[in-house]
Amino acid sequence: MRPRCACDRPPRDYPERKHTINPTPNPTAPPPPHWHILGAGAMGCLWAARLVQQGASVTLLLRTKEDLRHHADAGGQITLEEQDVLQRIPVQAQLATSVITPIQLLLVTTKAQHVETALASVNHAIAPHTHIVLLQNGIKAQRSASADFGAQRVYCLSTSQGAWLRAPLHVVHAGSGETWLGQLGHTEPLDATRLPGLPISAMGIRTDPDIEGRLWRKLAVNCAVNALTVLHDCRNGELLTHAQARREVLALCAEIDALYAALPETPALNDLVGQVDAVLTATAQNFSSTLQDFRRGKGSELAELNGYLCELAHTHKLDCRLNQDVLRRFDTLRAIRDERKSID
Repeated sequence: MRPRCACDRPPRDYPERKHTINPTPNPTAPPPPHWHILGAGAMGCLWAARLVQQGASVTLLLRTKEDLRHHADAGGQITLEEQDVLQRIPVQAQLATSVITPIQLLLVTTKAQHVETALASVNHAIAPHTHIVLLQNGIKAQRSASADFGAQRVYCLSTSQGAWLRAPLHVVHAGSGETWLGQLGHTEPLDATRLPGLPISAMGIRTDPDIEGRLWRKLAVNCAVNALTVLHDCRNGELLTHAQARREVLALCAEIDALYAALPETPALNDLVGQVDAVLTATAQNFSSTLQDFRRGKGSELAELNGYLCELAHTHKLDCRLNQDVLRRFDTLRAIRDERKSID
């Protein structure tokens, strides 16, 4: 029997608290900032809730009519579960393809492999003044969007906040952490007031003039960890204690370290093994998002992680055989999973 992950937990009864908006706003006050959010997964719901609590207006941009039905079934609300308290927070929703008015503030919380398609679905509503904020693992999607839309109006977030969905639009804020905000290629201090309504305190937001370096370093850790949690079907901390898994972690770290030292795009890594071990220790009881997605039969971000590192390595004729091997083994497992699913 496999270990139970957070998504398997049975529902419980919790005290409820409703978040209400002032029904008689000051007519002379400026309108609240209006955020559109692409992606109604755990992070999209968490950020939507926090933005509303901060006083912003929020519209979820959904992919399908089924997603809209989930929104209607939830009473047009996000349920935020935190420390055994439920809060019902009203949010608007519409299909991404139906947006008419130009978007001012756009937060993209889809998985990295879906960013290009998600942005294309609202491209007609992205204006020259639109600010685009990306929250994904990896750095490939961020580099691509910055090139396509201009680095001066694309912002990148890196967060250690923890969240998961108990049900559609019911998000559990599982752990507080840090959130870093910056722009690729911009090393001067960032003026966060250009993004009004950000839940700076609630989400622990700080600016980072070297967000690019931060994203590259996080990519290295993800490349050393995420695929192996699937290949060994284990919690993060078990990569520290299983002998074979530990050997593979160390070997992958050595290859990633060598690639980062040789690639012109990447910063040097200082003690990657130490960084990986710190993450594995801090999240020892967690299941990686990659393993959770795999168990649910969803797609994988690995093409944006190890796959992207291999793309860069091939461009510069560098050896990346271990990263290629974990991708090959993952693809084999996924094929077996999908075959069993089709039989069932």
